[in-house]
Amino acid sequence: MKGFKRFIGLACLIVFVGLMTFGGGPVQSAEFTLRYAGNLPLTHHVTRGQELLANLIEQQTSSHVKVLVYPAGQLFADKDMMKALPSGAVEMGTVTLSQWSGVVPGLMLLDLPFFFNDRHQVWRAVDGEAGEILKKEFEKVGIKLLYYMDWGSVDLISKEPIRTLEDFKGKRLRVYGELLAEWLKAFGAAPTFLGGGEIYMALQRGTVDGAITGNTNSWERKFYEVAKYITHVEHSFATFGVLMNLKKWNELPPDIQKVFLDCSKEAQEWGRKEAEKADREVIGLLKTKGVEVYTVPEKEKERWRKVAIKPSIDVFLKRTGEKGKVLLEMTEKMMH
Repeated sequence: MKGFKRFIGLACLIVFVGLMTFGGGPVQSAEFTLRYAGNLPLTHHVTRGQELLANLIEQQTSSHVKVLVYPAGQLFADKDMMKALPSGAVEMGTVTLSQWSGVVPGLMLLDLPFFFNDRHQVWRAVDGEAGEILKKEFEKVGIKLLYYMDWGSVDLISKEPIRTLEDFKGKRLRVYGELLAEWLKAFGAAPTFLGGGEIYMALQRGTVDGAITGNTNSWERKFYEVAKYITHVEHSFATFGVLMNLKKWNELPPDIQKVFLDCSKEAQEWGRKEAEKADREVIGLLKTKGVEVYTVPEKEKERWRKVAIKPSIDVFLKRTGEKGKVLLEMTEKMMH
């Protein structure tokens, strides 16, 4: 009998020590299973970033948290996430932040054409005060923004060459954000809103003449099969967001929330390196498929900048008011 009691006591001690070891304190819950939706193909670096975050969280929580990744639009199309995430129809998602400007107008800052000189300026903006302000705005609509993900540089892929400002006139071009639509209108083009999964068919059928999208997207989704011209100008650097339903976030114990934030930071750094690497490699890959890549000369690029920037900033300030002015000023200071 005494041996049995000693066994029970030892077993209880082992369980207690195990609980105390995780997160520096007792685990406050048993199991959490979260669905993590995405829309890009399996091999895209954004999807691989989803898998990385899921694996890191599971490892750091000793599988107390299970994150199930659903890529390639298996659960929801990108544009449908604006309803699915706040409602709790899905717990987590990687989204195109440009599509959320109707909910968080300040996000239009990240789409200002020819505003950021390179992706590193974008990183400094989202890592600084501007990024924190936008995170707080998301919380007002029931969303926790875990981290900003670099999707890559954005160019134009088209069925016919587009090399000058005049070539835009009358062209039907796919866009994914409100501000993109505004400056393309200033160019004389007709913007059309389409999700990433709809672009291939639209190009194939001639519903659109071209698409504003990431070059990695053009490669992974094989747009080169139906459009053979890329206009390389790097007018913007697309930013995705890793979002979580705020109610679900608040249900997580503090120790698990810390794990999410720590793992998010690691996944963000990995994603930035992968995005830079992918951008370096993808232009060469597209050329092997017969795509003609035209780099816009600086003189012509300046013409585009002059036409695009004023109407874009006007729309941004009209939609965001004083908050937008503050975001713009703090970002401009950070860039100089």
